[in-house]
Amino acid sequence: MYSQAVVDARLKLLLGSPLGAAVGGAVESLPVPQCQLLTRQLATAHDPKKGVIRALSADEQWFIRNERVLTKLSWRHWAERYCKIIRPDTGVSPMYPLWESQELILAALADEEEKRFSSGHPDGLVGNILKGRQLGASTLCQSLVAHRTTTQSYTKSMIASDVPENSGSTGLFGMLELVVEELPWWLKPGEKFHTKDRHIVFTNHSSVVVEAGKSMKGGLSDEGGQKGQLGRSKTYSCVHLSELSTWEYAETIDDSLDPAIARTPRTLWMKESTAKGRHNWWHNEWLATERGYGRSFNIFIPWYAERSKYWMPVPDGWEPPGYCLDYAARVNRHAPRWMRRSFELSKEQLYWYFRSYEAAQQKGVLYKFFEEYPAEPGEAFQYSGRSIFSPEQIDKLRNVARPLRTLYTIQPASLITEIRDTAFQEAEVAREIAGAQRGPVVVQRLKNDPSVQPHVVEPELPVPPAEVLS
Repeated sequence: MYSQAVVDARLKLLLGSPLGAAVGGAVESLPVPQCQLLTRQLATAHDPKKGVIRALSADEQWFIRNERVLTKLSWRHWAERYCKIIRPDTGVSPMYPLWESQELILAALADEEEKRFSSGHPDGLVGNILKGRQLGASTLCQSLVAHRTTTQSYTKSMIASDVPENSGSTGLFGMLELVVEELPWWLKPGEKFHTKDRHIVFTNHSSVVVEAGKSMKGGLSDEGGQKGQLGRSKTYSCVHLSELSTWEYAETIDDSLDPAIARTPRTLWMKESTAKGRHNWWHNEWLATERGYGRSFNIFIPWYAERSKYWMPVPDGWEPPGYCLDYAARVNRHAPRWMRRSFELSKEQLYWYFRSYEAAQQKGVLYKFFEEYPAEPGEAFQYSGRSIFSPEQIDKLRNVARPLRTLYTIQPASLITEIRDTAFQEAEVAREIAGAQRGPVVVQRLKNDPSVQPHVVEPELPVPPAEVLS
């Protein structure tokens, strides 16, 4: 749905199947303006209360069949033509063009989808999105859920944020409700049930339910017991969890929700949040995934990923102070890993950083500024307690730090003595063996101790008889 290569492969399979006959064995990706024109034309053939009010032409019927196939297979085709959201500057508007920060998330999804499609991986897409503030991740994820639920039958979806007001119709669920409401009538499935802040059940047997991290279902919560039965006794294939760093019982995701999310290629599970402190559930989830454990893959979106978002006009004569130049050099050095291209901070972005940094420093909340607007994952997960190093000192060290080349482990003296004794014993055994065979004997380092280097023991060979030497 997100990789064009996977979309093309699935389309080829579909057109070669008996279902392909329903669309004449071929489909055509029409330009966006032409689709918009035909969508407005079809709007005149339908009344919300009466249904279809005139006969559809053969071209209109072909167009509907064509678009139903393509939107089912491709999120991008669907979103470019039919997805609408609320923009602060223009109100209800098309979602496209996307921000670069959103394109980065889609590119990561496409990469992972290609890997899993080519390998026949049994699980779907399970992503962790660590991000700066207001970079469009929640809006994008809600469009992904809306697309899955309206175009795929028998899809059970869940959306949940940290508190009910952020999950319901004034939050995430409201984004999804708007997307569904603005779909053209011939793409929108009928609704069997629709309750504000709670759920939608569609006639295509798909549904969306609303939950929240601080009001997880479970009878014990009303009796003074611990909350945390989110997803228990249910099965979902499409889930969006938001603001995980502030969930009250996020650890219950592991034992209640994770087992409830199907392990099939149809699964989409997006977890997205800014960071709030270290060694909480969200931080541990990120670190475990970085080490290659669990079902997820990580996506990091730095604050500067969307140039139109965080910048300020630069006054005449302003020159960046030294710490800003060090910061810009660090960003430019590491940005290609996150941006998928070479990147340099603009002077307008650097001036915004300077003004925001100085304001946070004056208020004594510099660590909050770093976690809300990180340039790297490690910068996002700030320690919010007292430390002998100030946030300014840590940031300065981070800016001037050179790449790590070697990592040493310091062992207690008693352990080092034990290692040396063991190595000596191995060498003695090697000498005895060498007396009975020719060639060098290699004594391997201890498997769990890199401090002991491998060494070669040359065997003492017997002296040849005199007649041989002559």
